[in-house]
Amino acid sequence: MFSTAFILYGIFILGYGIFTAALVYHVYTFAIPEDPLHTFVIPFILISLILVGVSFYFFLHVPWNTIL
Repeated sequence: MFSTAFILYGIFILGYGIFTAALVYHVYTFAIPEDPLHTFVIPFILISLILVGVSFYFFLHVPWNTIL
């Protein structure tokens, strides 16, 4: 059960990383004229890393042996 959940979790995190990379790429490529310093990108990446860390922490604290 744990290995299946870990694989699915990894696929989810990989998809989230690809989405984040695409978003950051588009912000840098098609820059908003009012925001030349891209102040949106840094908080987005920091909050994303915090949320990924929290999700991994809670993923590891699921009692996998008692689910089945």
